[in-house]
Amino acid sequence: MPTETILTHPTESELANAVQENLFALFRAMAEVLPDGEIVENNRLGCHLTFPTNPMFKGVWQTRLSDDEADKAIDETLAWFKARNAPFMFWWTGPGTTPTDLDARLRARGLLDMAEQQQELAAGIHQTEQGAPGMVADLHQVDESLLKKTPPGFVIKEITTESELYDFKKVFVETYEIPEWAGQAWVDASLSAGIGNTPWRMYVGYLDGEPVATNMLFNGAGVASVYAVATLPSAQGRGIGAAITLKPLLDAREMGYRFGVLFATEMGIRVYQRIGFRLTDARINRYLWRNG
Repeated sequence: MPTETILTHPTESELANAVQENLFALFRAMAEVLPDGEIVENNRLGCHLTFPTNPMFKGVWQTRLSDDEADKAIDETLAWFKARNAPFMFWWTGPGTTPTDLDARLRARGLLDMAEQQQELAAGIHQTEQGAPGMVADLHQVDESLLKKTPPGFVIKEITTESELYDFKKVFVETYEIPEWAGQAWVDASLSAGIGNTPWRMYVGYLDGEPVATNMLFNGAGVASVYAVATLPSAQGRGIGAAITLKPLLDAREMGYRFGVLFATEMGIRVYQRIGFRLTDARINRYLWRNG
């Protein structure tokens, strides 16, 4: 991956925008490292499509369409995915998305927003129809003491083996009640690229030797971000969620990153605020398209 410029003195607007820009950088990285990955990016929108069976690996983003061209562009883009036999994909919206009524146009074509997806894709991820709130943190001002406020016998490991990848999958699937294939996609992607060679770094938290928490760190667009933060219900309320979130971000700080960003579930906001994250005005939504 090319060397990037790390944000050190961004404005609040630049930080809020970095929430989605980091996500776009992740999509570009997926298309670059995974076999037969496709990406189309121009001044109107970006599309990526890779092999793992999870809509995170297939999507549309950075939409900048005029009112007049929007309907035609939407239909052409959906046809592009259909022609490639994509089972589904996410169409992402956020700060700067145009036209302003894109959400209504996507709904008219049967796409589901984050709140509607809970019944079909991820019963354990609770969002509103407005999408996920963007959050930011100065990594030099986070509460590092939270790493010590966990039960005895809790350790965090960066994944280095295939068995640890399956531990990640187990926790991720059970916590968010997602289909097995959605968790398997991250296993397949990581094995395809090679453990240790992926642009993302994956972590598992173990309590007395049993996997109970997950996180994934991705550095891009000048900031560090975490994805797939999960803690099994049986392990929640014990400081584990805060610790598994914080540790990868501190690793990113050691690499020189100054700011962390993320988009939160409604349940995760308070945990992230305890760490040192603050809400921005940015909201990220994603609309699920299903082929057929």
